[in-house]
Amino acid sequence: MSENGKKGDEHLFIHLVSNFTQLAWVALGKLKNPVTDKVEKNLEEAGFYIDMLEMVKNRMAGNLSPDEEKFIVSNLGSLQLNYIEEKKGAKEAEVKEKAKDKAEAEKDADGEGVDEQGSGDSEETKEETE
Repeated sequence: MSENGKKGDEHLFIHLVSNFTQLAWVALGKLKNPVTDKVEKNLEEAGFYIDMLEMVKNRMAGNLSPDEEKFIVSNLGSLQLNYIEEKKGAKEAEVKEKAKDKAEAEKDADGEGVDEQGSGDSEETKEETE
């Protein structure tokens, strides 16, 4: 392959990695989705793109120029760190939501919000109707 062919392949490789990287950033909710013009988060999709980049890196091992290797490793590392942070944040939010739901269920089970006659009307509602 000629030198121009190798440079062309390097540009194509950089473009391929850039495309998957951008798709992963969009799925992580770090970039606005260009189609919907909204910031959307889909961690499953982000994981797919990160896995794709990891597979490309592994399959191309030993066949990349130093610049290509540095480029994919750098992009992949940043994405993986952000993915872990997003997963951790999602898990914390889920735990908080479950705790909130449990507290509300316990509050309802204790009978809060029911007046002395058990009608469920608050004092404010009684006064308004009188």
